[in-house]
Amino acid sequence: WQCHSKTTSDFAFITSSSLVATSGQSNDNRNVCLWDTLVSSANSLIHAFTCHDHGATVLQYAPKHQLLISGGRKGYICIFDIRQRQILYSFHAHESAVKALALDPCEDYFVTGSAE
Repeated sequence: WQCHSKTTSDFAFITSSSLVATSGQSNDNRNVCLWDTLVSSANSLIHAFTCHDHGATVLQYAPKHQLLISGGRKGYICIFDIRQRQILYSFHAHESAVKALALDPCEDYFVTGSAE
């Protein structure tokens, strides 16, 4: 497996399934990827989201809602629907890279952290 062409910065297990999400930086801006660990490595990439100029830094999975939240080097947050494999929301949260994401146990709120 080669996750990203430049760097890989974080990963998240997608509940009890065989899926793993990775964040990083790629030449083609496919910076958040979904992988299936039960298929051959040649076919393991099942979806790549084009997002986060200059790379994604952190991931948090919300299993109740089947959402994946990512933070990027430019301070943006993206929220992805895992079932539909699409970006639902993208917004600018910080002036510098997002360094941390945390989700409350009920999945009603999440918080982001940055070095700014």
